[in-house]
Amino acid sequence: MPKKLPRFLTPQEISAMFRVASGSKRDYIVMKSLFYLGLRNSELLNLRVDDVDLINRLVKVVQGKGKKDRIVPVPSEAFSLELKEWIGSREEGLLFAGRNEDGRLSDRHLRRIVKAHAKAAGIRKASEIHPHTLRHSYATFLYNSGSQLNEIQALLGHKNIETTTIYTHLGIENLRKTAEKAFKGL
Repeated sequence: MPKKLPRFLTPQEISAMFRVASGSKRDYIVMKSLFYLGLRNSELLNLRVDDVDLINRLVKVVQGKGKKDRIVPVPSEAFSLELKEWIGSREEGLLFAGRNEDGRLSDRHLRRIVKAHAKAAGIRKASEIHPHTLRHSYATFLYNSGSQLNEIQALLGHKNIETTTIYTHLGIENLRKTAEKAFKGL
């Protein structure tokens, strides 16, 4: 049975979600971290202040899936400044604290945050939007921008390149440009 293609959001939909999330500084930084860093839910929930290197604009993702660490660049100087502001004078602890007994933001609450902002942004089928949708959108955006599959694999922390190849099926914008170029003038 063929695998179902993952849902991804367009840059316009991502921007709309950021706009509506901007009313809550924490939600805004959570959403941007999921998208700009391509994090899995658990990676975001376990992110610590000292995992963020603002000087070099890098984030160390500790013990991601497969118990592997990886380094992810912070791709936007503006987002780097927003992270710096969010961290403030804190030197340690979780980047996103919550009310769980261990002080973490819960996975359930993270899902609620993303769904609520998808709905408020008017995203089609907002109930189907999850934190992982932002990770898929990150990978798709990278692929559509010309990043090589092995680069995307490294950024996502995939063990096997086959896992990353799903994003080649999502390169619809590249396909659209190719089709439009081929039929231009007809």
